[in-house]
Amino acid sequence: MGASVKPFSEQDFYNDIRMTAVGLNAPFSATTTRTVLDTFADSFRVGATLWKTTGRPRDQLCYRFFARSQEDTINIARRAGLLGETDSAALISNWTDAYGTAATQSCDFDAVNGLAKTWLYLGGMHPSDQVLGRAFVPETVRRQLRSFHEVGLDYIRFMAVDHRHHSANIYFRTRGPLTWQRAAEILAVVGVEPPSPQLVEEIRAFVPEDFCVAVTVSLGSGKPERACFYALKLPPDVFPDIPERIAQFFEKAPCYDAETVNVVGWSFGPDGGSYIKAERAYNGDLAALLSSWDCYFSGSTRRDAVLDAAVDEPTRNVG
Repeated sequence: MGASVKPFSEQDFYNDIRMTAVGLNAPFSATTTRTVLDTFADSFRVGATLWKTTGRPRDQLCYRFFARSQEDTINIARRAGLLGETDSAALISNWTDAYGTAATQSCDFDAVNGLAKTWLYLGGMHPSDQVLGRAFVPETVRRQLRSFHEVGLDYIRFMAVDHRHHSANIYFRTRGPLTWQRAAEILAVVGVEPPSPQLVEEIRAFVPEDFCVAVTVSLGSGKPERACFYALKLPPDVFPDIPERIAQFFEKAPCYDAETVNVVGWSFGPDGGSYIKAERAYNGDLAALLSSWDCYFSGSTRRDAVLDAAVDEPTRNVG
């Protein structure tokens, strides 16, 4: 267990999520929450837990455990009736097998429906061709590699699959700084006009120099659906321009870590699909775990050595 004010308690978490859902006017299922806590009891006690939501009214209150040890969360969820035999589950299992002892599975849930996503930390930076070019990856997704390369999205650190929406989230670290032109290039991949220069400047003020951008792609069509720029661990009591609901979230969602981690993500998608999302540490020393995974926090000016070495590399082949 990391540096938290108190150890994880299933009953305390149940009480906290119920009260936080009420405070945010978000839906909540007592039965589903109890099932999740019973199914993944060890993961919550040993891992790092965080809250998630968005600025959209009455959106789900979600939560995640980041695991500190390897376990097959897919089979655990299946045995509990939380997940069926789906293509998304098979895909994340194949990625897990491909990266062996380097891979760590984690899980996202929402307060009504239970398991939503399975996360996979790949153990570090890996070329996108190596991650997305494997034979078990849908051919529709593999076709996107060229588009990613054209805008400098060449290295991946995390993958996630959304079991309900049949999509994959690809977490790239890419060379910064984030300029308006850079944002425009990346967002063109998902068919979205760039935001105003003023908004890009605000995002740039909070994201690290070499920044993280997550691209969501449909597993069926392979079409990129949205992109999100992340600022991890905002400075204490310093926030960008956020919706009132997210301000309430940061105020109401409890954190028992000695070091608070607040996260903001600017998500851009077509047809009014742009919004702000937020995450907040709950318990288990999230800051230490993210540091051990070499995540870059808000305002960091570190330059990734892997990206440095790749500057003059020719475009890799898909294989």
